[in-house]
Parts: sequence; structure tokens; C-alpha cells
Amino acid sequence: MPLNYNFAFKNSKLKQWERPKPKNILASEKTFKERILYFYQIFVRNPEITFPPGLILIITFAFQMINIYPVSITKRLEDKHLEYQMISKKLSNSQSRIKSMRNYLDSIKVYYSQALPSYLFAYYLQSTIPKGVKIIEYFISENEFYIKASAYEIESLNQMVALLLESPIINKTSLSINKINIEESTKTANVNIEIDGTLLKLNLEKREFLYDESLAYGLSKKLSRFKILEQSIR
Repeated sequence: MPLNYNFAFKNSKLKQWERPKPKNILASEKTFKERILYFYQIFVRNPEITFPPGLILIITFAFQMINIYPVSITKRLEDKHLEYQMISKKLSNSQSRIKSMRNYLDSIKVYYSQALPSYLFAYYLQSTIPKGVKIIEYFISENEFYIKASAYEIESLNQMVALLLESPIINKTSLSINKINIEESTKTANVNIEIDGTLLKLNLEKREFLYDESLAYGLSKKLSRFKILEQSIR
């Protein structure tokens, strides 16, 4: 059990030492100069205590001073940076939309670049039929055509073949006569002929001209709008 009585000072002239309380320099009536001198002496006498935190404070202050200029520039350019990000996002969205439109145009361009439609073929076929020639049947695909006609005179059919060779939509080198059949009766002779060939691959400008020439204004307007759209997104 511990004792509360201290026997070291019994019957002795020794006095118990009490640690003096440190002077409160801030609460004293010292002048400002004396206070500064006091703190300086503490700093000099106790370098192991004051030097590390003091060095940290000095380095921190130095870094703060160094960062003042770049931070000010960053704050000054922050609005421009936000504006740049907004414009970049808009450009990215625009490029994405343009790419999507290009893909769409590529998907529908085939309808404007493949063989001519049946309207043009029928229009120019009518202009190649001379008097006395009758079209029995005809067929047109994406690249080829077939015509079966009849006449009472072979000269009329020869004239029709010559006009077909001048047609702006028919490949002249592909035109061929597959069959000629002459049907004779007591009074007249009927000549049947079968012709086939291939159609030309025309560019958009030539197509537009043929549409205007054949009075196909609806097709011409569609093609014109397609060309304008194609040029606007290049």
C-alpha cells in the first residue's frame, strides 16, 4: 500500500524543489521589441524544437508564393477552358452526326447510281419507235433490257434498231438481235424481232440532265436535293 508521507525531508534542512512556472511573456508588460527578442532567443537556444517546423513553414510558404502566379493564370483561363470544353463537345457531336449522315447517304446512294429507272427507259423507248412498229412486250432489270416488237415491213424494224443505238441510256456495243421471225399470210407478212442489251452506268450529272430532258421533274428535284446534301457534308 503506498504511503503519502515523504520521509526524505524529515528532520532535514533540505527543502522540496518546485519547478518554477514559465513566465507568460504575452501577459507581461514587456514591450513589443522585448517580446520579439524573447522569441528570438527561444528560437536560437532550441533549434532542435523550432528548426524542423520552422523549415516546414518556410518551405510551405515558398511553395505557396511560387504557386500564386500559375494559380492566378489557371483561374483567369478557367472560363476559356470551360468554353473550349463546350465547343469541343459540340464539335464532337457534330462530327458524330455528320458521320451518321454520311453512312445514311452511302446506304441510299445506290438508288441514284444504279441502272436507270423504268420511267426513263419507257420514255426513250417511245422516241425510238417509228411508224408501223408495235411493241409486243419489253422487260427491264437493273442492268439489262429485252424488247420484242413486230412490224409489217423490215425497214421499220431496221429504223427502230438504228434509233436504239442512238439512245443515251443504252450501251451500243451490247445491243444484239436474237431472233427475227417472219410470219406470212395470204395478204400481208408480219415480222417479229427480239432485241436485248445492257444499260449504261450514268453519273449523277448525266442522270439529272436526262430527267430534265424527259420532263421527270420530280426525279430531277430528288436527285438535286441529294447532290446538295452530299456536297454539304463533305
